[in-house]
Amino acid sequence: MLGLFFISSTIFSQCFTSVSAGYNHVSGKKSDGSCWIWGFGSFGQQGNGNDADVFVPTVVPSSVGWQSITSGKYSTFVVKTNGSLWATGYNLYGQLGLGTSTEHYSNFLQVGSALNWKQVSGNDFTIALRTDGTIWGAGQNDGYQMGNNSCCSNQFSFLQIGTATDWKTISTANRAAFAIKNDGTLWAWGTNFGGLLGYSNVSSLSVPTQIKPGTDWNKIALGPAHILAIKTNGTLWSWGGNTNGEIGLDPQATVGEFDANPIAGLWSEVAAGFRMSLGIKVNGTLWAWGLNDNGQLGTGTGANTYIPTQVGSNTDWEHVSCGFKHVVAIRTDGSLWSWGDNSKGQLGNGGTTGSTTPAQVTVTGCTLGTDTFEATTEYVVSPNPVASELTVRYKGTENVDAIVIYDLAGKEVYRINALGTNSFQTSFDIGSLQSGAYVVSLLYGGVVVGSRKIVKK
Repeated sequence: MLGLFFISSTIFSQCFTSVSAGYNHVSGKKSDGSCWIWGFGSFGQQGNGNDADVFVPTVVPSSVGWQSITSGKYSTFVVKTNGSLWATGYNLYGQLGLGTSTEHYSNFLQVGSALNWKQVSGNDFTIALRTDGTIWGAGQNDGYQMGNNSCCSNQFSFLQIGTATDWKTISTANRAAFAIKNDGTLWAWGTNFGGLLGYSNVSSLSVPTQIKPGTDWNKIALGPAHILAIKTNGTLWSWGGNTNGEIGLDPQATVGEFDANPIAGLWSEVAAGFRMSLGIKVNGTLWAWGLNDNGQLGTGTGANTYIPTQVGSNTDWEHVSCGFKHVVAIRTDGSLWSWGDNSKGQLGNGGTTGSTTPAQVTVTGCTLGTDTFEATTEYVVSPNPVASELTVRYKGTENVDAIVIYDLAGKEVYRINALGTNSFQTSFDIGSLQSGAYVVSLLYGGVVVGSRKIVKK
């Protein structure tokens, strides 16, 4: 299938490449490298020196060039371009890894001296991945969350979990952690609340333990008691707590919670909140199921559903993230959208009024640009899916000075500079990229001219 399309829409400039929802706050990163935070602030998670709620996306001073920003439950973590880790927010259990149990901090502080941090996932405990493939933990440990076969003293500084050096990605739930290794195996440890660990006869796992068969697990998203997991072939599986149909089964079902249940379709990304699930299919459509008492499913009603239900009709959703009962998402033009509960300003709309459907968030620097594509603009990306050699063909009114490939977290993974023309065809090898979904963006002067989603086999 050729990635051929004709564009006749207005282009957004300097908009969002990643977004991360905490319990009731949100952080995100724009294409210019700046980082933004809004929502609940009572535990210092805004990192701005005070503990007030913030009702509109607000830029973090001096954040340009930060590599990534991630919202924990009541905390925010930053990995800088030099690999250092910084944290702010709630710390009663030591989950910031700063060596203390001070209740909270209101400014970003560097965590230790290591310069090889890669990914962070935080609740009342925090799990972090380093570039050397090791994983580390800090914080609450009343249910073996630290994965070191000990309970129940909290851990105030980051401690390595096991000795393995081949971890690929991590995610945390209320009192459990999951991780995928480079070989595609799935591992878990901590408390088996709601059957999250996939067992009916254990209360906890004290060390990382392989669960579920297979070597093709690719992505995971955790709610407090349920999990969504995507395999490399795009199929989606779920298990765990199912009070409101969040694993895609009738809540009245008496079997299936501990099994890996298939959810129809091919998926590129999933997100999980409190008894709710959302996902983006490979065709760019957005789907939701589970609890909907605050309109967090985005379907325009307050009705729960245990069957994945499409949210609107758009086919250009790129990234989605769930908080407690709110959702934030990005479309391929970089525009930011939110819906659900807004009691702490987490929707970023300037007030506390919630929404039962996706509503665009107005952000400084994300206003509509004056440049538009004509209907005759051609942008072809082929083949799609692609194994190694990718061909990009473009002809339009806008010049292009870079082709940039981003992963779905907004991280740049490939770049070709200095094309400087409005008509070209070029081919390049992306065989070294991991299997999964990516976005191929055409840029001019740092502004996105056009984007196209691809699947790397």
